[in-house]
Amino acid sequence: MSEQSFAERLSRFTPDGTGLDRDGLLFAAGRASARPNRRWVALAGGLAACQLLTLTFLWPRPTASVEGVVKVPAPREVAEPTTARPAEASELWALNRRVLLSEDGDLPPPVPAGMLVPGNPPLRAFGASLPMRLD
Repeated sequence: MSEQSFAERLSRFTPDGTGLDRDGLLFAAGRASARPNRRWVALAGGLAACQLLTLTFLWPRPTASVEGVVKVPAPREVAEPTTARPAEASELWALNRRVLLSEDGDLPPPVPAGMLVPGNPPLRAFGASLPMRLD
């Protein structure tokens, strides 16, 4: 058989596609190629069960009303505030030093004010179009 006669026979060949469903064949091939992963199904089911358990345990329940006598302590008498003289600056300074330098206090040590000033200007959200300064 020569190549030309084989090519002629192939060119005359017209397949009959009445028995094949192309879409169904591709769908079946795709389903057959995908293996079911039971671990993911089990994990999703476990997470859904945890959500349901959380919902049932944390759902607010009506509280039972307790009827009875509740004893309320009598109000204490409050003394009238006396007008105190304004504290002088030296007294406030001494009180401030005593509080800040006390050993048993849970206050942090005083920080010099020079460390609180930022070195560079703060960043702005829409400042990218402005010229940037690289130090």
